[in-house]
Amino acid sequence: TAVTVLADWLLPRVLDGESAALAIGLWAENSPEWIIADLALWHCSERHRGSIAAVPLPGFFSAGQLAHVQRSTAMRWLLLAEDCDSSLPVVASWATPIAGLRLARLADPTDAVAPSWAADTVKISFTSGTSGQPKGVCLPAALLDEVIGALARRIQSGLSLQTLAPHLNLLPLSTLLENLAGVGVPLLLGRPVIALPGAALGLQGSSGLDPAQLLQALHQHQPGSLILLPQLLQVLVQMRLQGLPLPESLRFLAVGGGVTSAQLLAQAEKLGLPVYQGYGLSECASVVSLNAPAANRCGSVGQPLDHVQVRVVDGRIEVRTAVPTHYLGDAPGAGPQWLDTGDLGEFDAAGFLHVSGRAKHLLISSFGRNIAPEWVESELALCPAVAQAIVIGDARPWCAALIVPRPGQAEALPAQLAELNARLPDYARIQQFRLVRPFSPADGTLTDNGRLRRDVIAAREAAQINDIYASTTHAQEAPMSFFQRLQAETARERDYLLASPLIRRCLDGDSFTLEEYIAFLSQAYHHVRHTVPLLMAAGSRLPPEQERYREAIAEYIEEEIGHQEWILNDIRACGADAEQVRHSQPAFATELMVSYAYDGISRGNPMCFFGMVFVLEGTSINLATAAAQIIQQRLGLPDRAFSYLRSHGSLDIKHMQFFEKLMDSVQSADDQAAIIHAARRFYVLYANIFRDIGVSARLQEAA
Repeated sequence: TAVTVLADWLLPRVLDGESAALAIGLWAENSPEWIIADLALWHCSERHRGSIAAVPLPGFFSAGQLAHVQRSTAMRWLLLAEDCDSSLPVVASWATPIAGLRLARLADPTDAVAPSWAADTVKISFTSGTSGQPKGVCLPAALLDEVIGALARRIQSGLSLQTLAPHLNLLPLSTLLENLAGVGVPLLLGRPVIALPGAALGLQGSSGLDPAQLLQALHQHQPGSLILLPQLLQVLVQMRLQGLPLPESLRFLAVGGGVTSAQLLAQAEKLGLPVYQGYGLSECASVVSLNAPAANRCGSVGQPLDHVQVRVVDGRIEVRTAVPTHYLGDAPGAGPQWLDTGDLGEFDAAGFLHVSGRAKHLLISSFGRNIAPEWVESELALCPAVAQAIVIGDARPWCAALIVPRPGQAEALPAQLAELNARLPDYARIQQFRLVRPFSPADGTLTDNGRLRRDVIAAREAAQINDIYASTTHAQEAPMSFFQRLQAETARERDYLLASPLIRRCLDGDSFTLEEYIAFLSQAYHHVRHTVPLLMAAGSRLPPEQERYREAIAEYIEEEIGHQEWILNDIRACGADAEQVRHSQPAFATELMVSYAYDGISRGNPMCFFGMVFVLEGTSINLATAAAQIIQQRLGLPDRAFSYLRSHGSLDIKHMQFFEKLMDSVQSADDQAAIIHAARRFYVLYANIFRDIGVSARLQEAA
């Protein structure tokens, strides 16, 4: 195999003339080559017990952190990808038998310490922790095997492996959690692993994320399992709340790496996401406890795995493994010992572990109330406008937050914080907040697994914090905006649309024919050609006091003129007769939707037309771009066959941003009710167009 080929090639080169233990670094983006290199190093270590230890290097480590790792391990060898540049000093390098992977000889650090680790160590996992230089945890092979085996047994309970799709690595493979649970466990269970660079998944750098690209990648690769940080789970939940469908292949979403809000977990469960929270730490070789299909309690981190013992002493969680670990440079322990994790928690009556936060992070207000900031931060993460947040308030009269907003959503924060505060006890409410620049491992404000480095952030934002508590004004509460109401009160009907079999088959990569795509375009033509006439009709019926909405309609008309011709061009690119479509009659479902729109404008409140705008443009944003790529890959059509879908996917994002502000200006209760009522009806009417296409296609196949 590639693993043994690489191991056989490596051993004579790295052991030549060496007598001391060797640390060999691994530096690459997520890829099959990373996995091969990691397994080869493990193979080398087991063949030469105590001689070789693999050191996975996080790609977001700074040059100073990498230099510290090299000094503390006396690392002189580095396996790295051809397209990766290391800040470590390379003396020479060689191509390996594995394409895209090379071996580099590093310059000896002048202040290196003599390496010291137990003879059974196969891997040294460096974690940046919450302060100071990265610390290396020496991990023995026996413990890693126990963790992988225990995880496999837990995951198997209540889950059919025969139907489980591949695991997709989202976290860096240099992270111990993804390394063991995202590679070791699937391989033990005989499941495939998909390893892709972060850029291919919409993951940019250490903390950037492109949700649209992530969704596209999920639909393209159809994974069965993922490992998520709480921030990634929040993104998936927001996708579902916005009506974005996730692949039905997803069967097991493990979440860990920080305290996750019980409400977020419950929300995910309600939305049908198979989420299972776990808990672990590097000092115990990652996972200690995990929920699973056969035993899952929302809000807990599961029951302990069968290879560890866990107890709670004075509110603090302690863990003991049969095979001990130790920090690099420390003497190995004499045997199994209880490790004080520093985490606060408790067991419930059924043996499920609940974690509330870190003991050393506990905030004690000037009124003597104890507050775990992780708990409030996990609630803050539920706010759609919050990308990152840290809660402060130690020795202060009330809590405040430093918030990194999502792009373009800062204005929504006061209203969302008001909703959050209504759920929190008075002593934990966020009374003030300030906007700050993003937190990242690159600037030392986050650890390698995404945890906040509170002291570093407090130092960086000292001026902001002083300004917060110099003010005596608390955060003002604000009601939910009308646009938020519109989203919330049409959720059931939106789900009806997204559950349409044709949409599901398309986005899940199942059977989808050219005839169905042409049928979709044909019906799109028959309702899009009415967009401008409908806009004109609505504008003509608006009273003078609603002139601002007439102006908005005029802008829409200017944007929408001629879009039906784009669709006919797409039909021609598919090889179909566009002129026949132009002169044909719409399907019954399409005619019904268009007729309802004209009727609502002429007999009812013309503002109802904005309900149709909300449905059609919101659906374009959610589905168009991803659907275009999936259909093109499946049918092999040229780019010119997707001008309607692709242009509307991007164009309607701008429209929807404008639309949100426009809707939030609607003050009349009658107008708001008309828009919500119409949106509900249009979701169902639009869904029936897709359902009619699917039924017609099946009838044609049967004939």
